[in-house]
Amino acid sequence: MNPFICDKKASLAIISYKANKKTLDMLNSLDIDYLLTKKHNSLPYQIDDHPDMMIHPINYNTLIIEKSVFNYYEILKKYDKKIIKSFRELDLKYPNDIYLNVSRVGNYYFHKENFIDENLKKELDKINLKEIFVKQGYSRCSTMVIEENTVITQDLKLHKKYTSLGLKSYLLPPGGIELPGYDTGFIGGTCGMINRRELIFYGDIDNYIHGDILKKILKENNIGYNCPKDVKFIDRGSIIAI
Repeated sequence: MNPFICDKKASLAIISYKANKKTLDMLNSLDIDYLLTKKHNSLPYQIDDHPDMMIHPINYNTLIIEKSVFNYYEILKKYDKKIIKSFRELDLKYPNDIYLNVSRVGNYYFHKENFIDENLKKELDKINLKEIFVKQGYSRCSTMVIEENTVITQDLKLHKKYTSLGLKSYLLPPGGIELPGYDTGFIGGTCGMINRRELIFYGDIDNYIHGDILKKILKENNIGYNCPKDVKFIDRGSIIAI
């Protein structure tokens, strides 16, 4: 069970506080409540809004929350969610900002060696996932999970690691994703699953230079999608739907 793929239609999406009005209107049209992230004062301004930097769902009912913003997310208890405070606080300088940015695919979790929050590791080990070390610190941002054992990434080394473990991985060409302050964003940070067969994006897939390739992959795997029209295809951090 991968919590980044909703078992049933999501009732709530944790989404960047920088999300544009068209994205929020899209969620309203889908009858999904949203919780805007709290600005994280210890992260670079370019990513201080990203859900996947400060939150990691363990399962559909339990989430690890970075300790310095923990109190803000206590509202999740109203949705009958259990929240656990992280052991570490995030820091401005990489790699001290990646402790919760962990990819989950199949029976594995992937992170840069020595850079995972202790409380997150403890919870993942409890559910018998196998730990895999990778060079990419932003493994979650770099991975679009579309099925339990199927991902899309632009990171060649992650792609090779996934396929070596028997996972199904599609490799997109690099570039083409807006992330203000950086040359490019990450494909995993553009979207989130809202049920087992449907994605939502922050931006318009038709404005993505590799959009035709991505749409073909999604169609091949029977994954539908929703996106706001006429806005940039942008990375605002993986949407966490619950």
